[in-house]
Amino acid sequence: MDSLQVLAPVTALVAGFAHALEPDHMAAVTTFVSRRPRPLQALGFGVRWGAGHSAAILVVGCILVALNVQLPELLARGLEFGVGAMLLGLGLWLLWNVLHERAHRLAGEASADEAHAHHHHHGRGSLWVGLAHGLSGTAPLVAALSATAAGSAWQAAGYLALFGVGTTVAMALYAVAAGALFTRAANRGPALAGTLRAMTALGSAAIGVLWMVNAALPA
Repeated sequence: MDSLQVLAPVTALVAGFAHALEPDHMAAVTTFVSRRPRPLQALGFGVRWGAGHSAAILVVGCILVALNVQLPELLARGLEFGVGAMLLGLGLWLLWNVLHERAHRLAGEASADEAHAHHHHHGRGSLWVGLAHGLSGTAPLVAALSATAAGSAWQAAGYLALFGVGTTVAMALYAVAAGALFTRAANRGPALAGTLRAMTALGSAAIGVLWMVNAALPA
């Protein structure tokens, strides 16, 4: 076994771990975690995001490698623009929820049933968000494969799979840590928790706008 065969799996895991902690990824998952920050719920968001991201990269990446093609630049930019729009939408969705809950709290109208309803959302949302992130990130990842997984299509597939494992582990850990932060804020009072969620919403929206602008501008 040569050094490349030893280093490639480690490189894939480390690269996947680092890739998960990019601003757009963390912003998206944080919007979900901020609503349900308990450890198991936060862990679920992180794992589902990682599963969606990993599945998209593995499937699309293997197809691109097998066919020896690259995504057209216009399509790649369109996917990046879509991710930006998604982040903007997530930020606005979270901000609306924060303002809605604050209005109910000030009016003294929020019952236990209403609070539960306001916190309810589709748990699979983070899976689809991860899938979208994976689709937009496949092209640059596959373009970099030649330096680390050159050889057979099986080697490339193995690299992409391990990359996904690293991504999922990192996002799961991040989600739990973010959940702990939101839980601590909630324990100190609803005002602090609401402020932290509002900041998360505005951050997600701002990153989304930045992604859209970068995708729309010529290279």
